[in-house]
Amino acid sequence: MTWGLEEKHRKGWERIRSGDVFFIHSTHNSFFNNAKSGIIGIGVVGSNFSIKNNHLWLYEHQHHENRWPLLVPLSEIYLFSQLPDTSSWESPNIDNKSQSEKLISQLLKNYIPLSNVKGFPQMGSFSAVSKEVANQILFDKRPLYEYSDESSIEGDIEALRPTKLEKVNNISESFRYADTLKVFDSIKQRIVSETPGLYSKNNELLAKAEEAHCNILQQLLEIFKQKGYDVRSNPHVDLFAHDGSRAFLIEVKSTENRNFRTQARKGLAQLLEYDYFEVNRFVSEENLHLKDKYRILVPSQSPKDNNYIEFLNNLNIGVGIVNRDVIKPVGEDFGFSKL
Repeated sequence: MTWGLEEKHRKGWERIRSGDVFFIHSTHNSFFNNAKSGIIGIGVVGSNFSIKNNHLWLYEHQHHENRWPLLVPLSEIYLFSQLPDTSSWESPNIDNKSQSEKLISQLLKNYIPLSNVKGFPQMGSFSAVSKEVANQILFDKRPLYEYSDESSIEGDIEALRPTKLEKVNNISESFRYADTLKVFDSIKQRIVSETPGLYSKNNELLAKAEEAHCNILQQLLEIFKQKGYDVRSNPHVDLFAHDGSRAFLIEVKSTENRNFRTQARKGLAQLLEYDYFEVNRFVSEENLHLKDKYRILVPSQSPKDNNYIEFLNNLNIGVGIVNRDVIKPVGEDFGFSKL
C-alpha cells in the first residue's frame, strides 16, 4: 500500500518518517460524481520509501503523466468503513468506473465529513494538522477496519530513499518509528476483527513481546551511554553504538515463547543487511575509523540451543543477554568484556 507526492513536495517527503500518521482524505472529483470531501481512515507510514517513474494511479493513466513519483509506504490502513473482499473486485482503472463508484460509496459509508472536523486544512494534498484536529479524528468512536500489506510496488522504481541513523537519548524515541497503531489501547479497542478470540490472544503476545523488547533496549542504551558511546537508531536498526574506534550493532529479539532459532534466523539476516547498508553508509558519511565492529543478537530469554549459538558465532555474530546493567555473552565473547 502506498501514497504519492508531487516532486514539488520533495522536501516535505524527505521529512516523513516511519511511524508518522496520515489521515486519508477523500475529495470531490469530476470523474466520480459520488465522491465527497471527508476523512475515510488513518494510515501509518512504513519504512521503504521509493521513487517511481511509471504510472500507478488512475489520473496518471488517464493523462499519461507520472504526477506523484515520491512514494510513501503505508504499513497499515485503518478504514472507517469495511471494503468488500479484495478477491471480488479489481484495482480501479479507466475501464471499470462503475465498480470504482461502488467502492467509493462503500468507503464513504461511515466517513467523517470535513464539516465535522474543526480546523481541518482546506488546501493541498500534503498538509500538517494541529493536535486539536488530530485528536478529533484519532479519538472518534467509529470502528476501525484494519488492512495491512508489506508488498512493494510493482513496476519501475527509480531509487530508494536511504534512512539515517539518528541519535537516541531515550529508548522511547526509537519507538516513535513503530509502523503500527495496535500498541495503543484506544486504537486496539476499536479494531473490528472476524476472530476476536485469536486477535485478543495475539494482542497479548504482541504486548508482552513489545514490553520485553523495549525494556532490553532501554537497558542497552543506558549501558552504552554510561560508557560514553554515541547511540543511534532508525526504523530498521534497533541500536548502533560507537565510541569512535569500537562499534556494536545490536538486534534485539523477543523469545518469550522460546522460539529462539526462528527469531535468531531473522536476526541474523537483519544484522548482516543493516551492517552492509545502514552502518557502512553511516561510517562513511561520518568518516569514522573503527578498529573493532561487532554484530550482536540479544534475545529476551537466555537460549539453550548451543548448536545454533555456535553456528552464529562461526558467522561472527555474537549472542548476549542483558543482566543487571551488563551484557553477558552466551557462547563466544564478541567485545562484551571490552565494555
